[in-house]
Amino acid sequence: MGESSVIVYVPPVLFGLVAATFLVLWRQKIVTNWQWGAGFGQTALGFSLSTFPIEPTFDAFASGMIFISAAYCYSSAVFEHFEARSFDRERRWFVGLYTLVLIYCVFILDSLRYQLFLTDMAFSCLIGLALAMAIPKVQRGVDRILLASISLVVFDTVARALYFFFFYGDASDDFGDFVDSAYNLAVHVTTITICMTFPFSALVASGVSAMERHKQAAERDPLTGLLNRRGFEAAVTGSGRPGMAGGAMLVCDIDHFKTINDTLGHAAGDAVIAAVGDLLRQVTESDAVIARFGGEEFVVFLQGRSAQRALTTAERIRRTLSEKDWQHFGLARPVTVSIGLDRVTPGESDPYAAIARADRALYAAKAAGRNRIFQATTDGPVQADTVCA
Repeated sequence: MGESSVIVYVPPVLFGLVAATFLVLWRQKIVTNWQWGAGFGQTALGFSLSTFPIEPTFDAFASGMIFISAAYCYSSAVFEHFEARSFDRERRWFVGLYTLVLIYCVFILDSLRYQLFLTDMAFSCLIGLALAMAIPKVQRGVDRILLASISLVVFDTVARALYFFFFYGDASDDFGDFVDSAYNLAVHVTTITICMTFPFSALVASGVSAMERHKQAAERDPLTGLLNRRGFEAAVTGSGRPGMAGGAMLVCDIDHFKTINDTLGHAAGDAVIAAVGDLLRQVTESDAVIARFGGEEFVVFLQGRSAQRALTTAERIRRTLSEKDWQHFGLARPVTVSIGLDRVTPGESDPYAAIARADRALYAAKAAGRNRIFQATTDGPVQADTVCA
C-alpha cells in the first residue's frame, strides 16, 4: 500500500472530526462525558501513526498503548451512557497487565504478529465487556443501533486478529513492514466500510440522550426530583386521550412551613421539602403522578382511584408524615400536611380546574386547624379524614 493512497487518510480524518465534535459538545455541556471524544481522538492518532510512521519499534509500542487507551475510553463512555457497572479497578489491572505483555512482545519477542494479535484481542475484551454489561440496559432504538455497531467492531477486530495470526501465512513479523502490510490495508478498509458506523451511532445516541436530559430538566423540580407544573400537565394529559383519565386529585401543603424557614433557615426548609417529596413517592401507588407546584405545595394525581381509595392514600400520607421523626432535621415538632381532595371525572380536559377544586378543599383544611383532609363536594369542602392529631 503506497503512502499516496487516499484510503490511509480517511480513518484519521473521520475519527478526528468525530472526536472534535464530541469534545465541543462536552465543553458546551451538551454531552455528559469526555470519554467518547478522547476515545475517537486516540483512534485518529493511532491511524495517523500508521499513515506517518516514525520508527518501527516505537510505532508498534505507541500504537498498542494508544489503541488500548482508546478502548478504555470507549468502554467508560458505554458504561456511563447505559448507567452500568463500570469495573474500573478490574479494567485498570487489565490495562496494566496488557502493558507488561506488550513490552514483552515488542522489546523482547520483537514480533509484529504477536503485538497485533495482543492489541486486537485486548481491545475487543475491553469493548466486549462494556457491550455485555450494556445489553440488559438498552431501551431505546437508537441505543440498540449503538450496541449493534459496537458488536460489529468487536466481531471485525476478533475475526481479523484470528485470521492474520493463525491463517495468513505470508504475514511479515517485521515491525518495519507494517505500513505496507495486508493487515494495515484490511484495518483501513473494514474501518471505512463497517466500523465507521460506530462513531456516528455513538454521536446520534449521545445526542438523543442529551435531548432527553434537557426535556427531563425542563419537566422536573431540581430539589425533589418530582415533576414540576409543566411535567405534571404533560403526564396527566399527554397520553393521546381526549381528556384526563378518571381518578382523584390531591393537593398537599406543609403546615407552618414559613416558621421552619424563619427559625432554621432555608437550607433546613429545603431539606424538609425534599424529605416530603421522598415520602410521597414511598407511600403512594407506583402509578401516582406526583409534582411539586412550588414552595411547599405538592399535587398528586391518583389515576383510576375512587374517592374512598384516594382518601385512604391521603390519610396514609398525612399519618406517615405526622409520625415521622423529624428531630435530625433540627425540628422539635412533627411536620404535618393539610390535604385537599377532589374527584376527577373521565374526560376532563383541564387538570388545573380539578386542582383548583382540591385547592379550595385544602384551604378549608387549613382553616379548620391543619393536619387534616378535606374533600370538595357540590355543597362545599367537608372534612374527610376520621382521625387527626
